Amino acid sequence: MSLRHVPLIIFMAFLSAADVLAQVSQELEPPDNFQPQVFLTQEQALSEMFPDCDEILRDVIILTDEEKNALEERLKRKIYEQGFEVFIGKEEGEVQGYAIITEEVGKFHPFTFIVAVEPNGKIKDLAVLIYRESRGGDVARRRFLHQFIGKSVRSPVKINRDIINITGATMSVVTMCSGVKKVLGVVDEFYLSGKRGLENASPLVSKTSSQGSPALLKETRLIMGTYADISVYGSDRENAAQAIKEAFEEMERLDGLMSNYKSSSELSRINREASRAPTKCAPELLGVIEDSLDYSTLTEGAFDITVEPLVDKWGFYTGKVRVPNMDEIKSILPAVSYKNIDIQGQGDSKLIAFRHPGTKIDLGGIGKGYAADKAVEVLKRRGITSALVNLGGNIYALGRPPGASAWKIGVQHPRQRDFLLGYLELENKGVATSGDYERFFMIDGKRYSHIIDPRTGMPAQGLISVTVTADSAMEADALSTGAFILGPKRGAELLDGREGVGGIFACEGDGGEIGFTLTKSMNKLFKKELAVVEDNAETPELSFLK
Repeated sequence: MSLRHVPLIIFMAFLSAADVLAQVSQELEPPDNFQPQVFLTQEQALSEMFPDCDEILRDVIILTDEEKNALEERLKRKIYEQGFEVFIGKEEGEVQGYAIITEEVGKFHPFTFIVAVEPNGKIKDLAVLIYRESRGGDVARRRFLHQFIGKSVRSPVKINRDIINITGATMSVVTMCSGVKKVLGVVDEFYLSGKRGLENASPLVSKTSSQGSPALLKETRLIMGTYADISVYGSDRENAAQAIKEAFEEMERLDGLMSNYKSSSELSRINREASRAPTKCAPELLGVIEDSLDYSTLTEGAFDITVEPLVDKWGFYTGKVRVPNMDEIKSILPAVSYKNIDIQGQGDSKLIAFRHPGTKIDLGGIGKGYAADKAVEVLKRRGITSALVNLGGNIYALGRPPGASAWKIGVQHPRQRDFLLGYLELENKGVATSGDYERFFMIDGKRYSHIIDPRTGMPAQGLISVTVTADSAMEADALSTGAFILGPKRGAELLDGREGVGGIFACEGDGGEIGFTLTKSMNKLFKKELAVVEDNAETPELSFLK
């Protein structure tokens, strides 16, 4: 199969972690449950789905609100995706099928699988790429998956009637059925109906690099309740593929350490025990907490990892948003303060305690940035010098793509999802955005962000988005949240006072007009006019991340 390089530009968008994790059962998870099994890489999966194709195209569907609602109505279920990455196999110019790599949450964790659909609408093949639980792994076996081949969007897919169940794996079977129907629905809705052509599709990158020149490898997974995407350039494909695998494993490890959704995580244990007595804490987690306290001091409490009780009260963890009354908010506020976190002792003997019984930690405003940085460290140890790591919109650009001066990161308009404000040119920099792009709610006709000001207990107001660049993804992650809550004036002063940090602030006027301001250092990185990408450009487009 000979596939060509893709001359495209990367763009930033965001997916709410709560939308994914709200699907997860609230039942307590067994401590030894998380055991990921990797069966196929993305490249291997596509080769299996399209063995005879001489070209594979990649298309990115960005769902409008109307399209998402229509798809949910058709499927009779909620979907967490704001878009789909679709692969189209062609042989001698003729479309042979459509494939989508998707994820569904089983009992506790998501599993990744691919479904290929023929032009006649019937399932051509399917396979599991990654299974993440200790039980129910039989859904990855060929004898189970074979039941789906030949089924179409009009075929009934009922467990115990059309699809034989697997004892002990009922939840995984049910979610597999749901995911298969989702893929069939997307392919039928957009491609088989003729609604969408291939004019926006681009050739996938080549499998081989000529004369030892760097080739691009890219893979996407669902981690920390959001899409994680790693793009790597390397002359040694085996080493690059192994580097990507190890980088994902590092992010998975950190999810098990810092998650406040998983009852077995170290953070969940701390949240249960630290209000009762000083408690030992894993040194790495303690380091992230101490860094968070520094950012809280820097932002005068605007960034605060103890916001968890407020986020819970507003219903953001479950997706069932409600507006608490002021008495409820006032009763919670004493528990929400970074000053409630007490680090005791020195060195390896440090302990952590909470000064208020209601205090709990949520690392959502810094953890993904930290995980992106740690994934980059893994890539560096493998000798990778050019890569892009994107974990739910928290991005680190390592080096630069071959033949380019920098990675180009498109910045999305906060109110027009298909429009870019411009792009950032980044090399060895992190970038993150906080705002009400996707997660917001309306009160008395006014739009509010899901980002809660920990000082007031109310949604932050004054800005609609802040994009921050910094020397690390973790710093960009924390400062974008802090600057968003501080507002345009104080937020800009904060960023201008930090070496190597820049920001783009977006405000909405009373008449709905959008105004943008840049900090001094951001002027060097941000290009306000979106340049035309040259035909021979090597910069790849990152998969759609919401």
